[in-house]
Amino acid sequence: MSEFSPPVFPDEFNMADYFVFANIEAGRSDKIAIRFEGEAISYSKVADKVMAVARKLVGDGLLPEQRVLICMQDRPEFVYAWFGALKAGAVVTQINPLLPSSDYEYYLNYVKPQFAFIDEQSFLEFEKALGKSRHCGGHNNVVVAGKVPSMYRPFDRWIAEKADAEPWPTRRDDPAVWLFTSGTTGQSKGAVHSHAHFAYNTEVYAKNFIGIRESDVTISGARLFFGYATGTNLMFPFAVGATTALFREQPTPELLFETIEKHKATVFTSVPTLINKMLQTAPDKRRDISSVRLMWSAGEALPRELHDRWDRAFGVPIIDGIGSAESFHIYISNRPGDIRPGSLGKLVPGYEAKLVDDDGNAVTQGDVGTLWLKGDSAALYYHSAYEKSKQHLRGGWIVSGDKFRQDEDGYWFYEGRGDDLLKSGGIYVSPLEVENCLMQHATVRECCVVGKKDENGLEKPLAIVVLKETSTASAALEGELIAFAKERIARYKAPHWIVFVETSLPRNDRDKIDRKKLKAQHG
Repeated sequence: MSEFSPPVFPDEFNMADYFVFANIEAGRSDKIAIRFEGEAISYSKVADKVMAVARKLVGDGLLPEQRVLICMQDRPEFVYAWFGALKAGAVVTQINPLLPSSDYEYYLNYVKPQFAFIDEQSFLEFEKALGKSRHCGGHNNVVVAGKVPSMYRPFDRWIAEKADAEPWPTRRDDPAVWLFTSGTTGQSKGAVHSHAHFAYNTEVYAKNFIGIRESDVTISGARLFFGYATGTNLMFPFAVGATTALFREQPTPELLFETIEKHKATVFTSVPTLINKMLQTAPDKRRDISSVRLMWSAGEALPRELHDRWDRAFGVPIIDGIGSAESFHIYISNRPGDIRPGSLGKLVPGYEAKLVDDDGNAVTQGDVGTLWLKGDSAALYYHSAYEKSKQHLRGGWIVSGDKFRQDEDGYWFYEGRGDDLLKSGGIYVSPLEVENCLMQHATVRECCVVGKKDENGLEKPLAIVVLKETSTASAALEGELIAFAKERIARYKAPHWIVFVETSLPRNDRDKIDRKKLKAQHG
């Protein structure tokens, strides 16, 4: 890797120019940007659609820095609307198209969008919420992709209407996108980012650290509304003129295998849950994925055991890393040619990090501390959340609440969120360490460890376990799992109780295990 020098962006800057229109200037007009349901969409068509959206928004009354809400499946209209709103000078937010109306009601009242783009997937629930909202002019400023009632504005017809209005000019430090937090400690909040933040991380991480290529074909199991996938499966490939393959369906192992083989994908974005499901697919139902040169994993901790099983089954390098809504994207990561399973890799050049104790003092190398991160993609603030902004965003530093340790070779190891750590026998215990241990047992499909007080009021580890279909819950198996853990980790870290559940563990809309819910149910 060449010596790092931080990127500099001009004062007049729009991220749609950086990610979309730069490809036209680079002579890639005829290059395929998107593959979708038999279509091969060129960069010139994407650029034309993006500009049409921008002009139409401004022509319909969009004011600079007003919010535009996007709630769509992974489809070309998502791309046109997302970059088009940015080009227009709007501030864009994107949310999950599979939410209930109560969540859409919250987002409409929190975001207060002037315009919204939705599709058939979100239409019914979104319409219920819209009836209770003063925003978007009722249905007047709601544009819908797909078949919809006539009172709404069909995307294809709306974008075809002639509009000569020019986009509002933007600067690199103007607000551009809100990325929503996972909402693990309350309702999700929007971390506000400027236009330059996304280009910065793309330069230092995707291009310099990972080496995304123009020849790449990317696909993603994580959906585009999730900032992780907006980066890996839209911004990163567009930044180098690569191709992204989109599909609107919810990902299944069969669909992922099929899509990878069909498009000969070279870069695959996944999460540990999907990795586990793909490994559980019978060998005769798997497809050829030898075209994949690297696979991203993020969103939640990747167990070492799961990483090892994937390596044995497919041999495709897993690039495990950690990012956040506050940083836009990944800042600590493994990289091709330098992968240490079990770790999250090394700090990406262009970012600073430190580990501190509860008093704010630096911890000794090898000890667990709270991560503080600094870099030029750090969020400006959380919208309408002053106290949260003061707590987590301090003068360019992101105070994550995540617990890490760093070994002498510079590799970083995630120990969990501070509020997830247990204190057993007066010593901190990482739930992830216990979970990684139990996942090595032949009967365990997935598990989550939370704290529970014993008869003396002392907190001990409790493991909630989902067994593989070939195994049956029993008191004998509970004892076997506890003994298994005691043989492999410190005895005080082993679970004191095992709770077997028959269904998959609850997850949030970013596919992270909902520890708070499990703690309330079983802790």
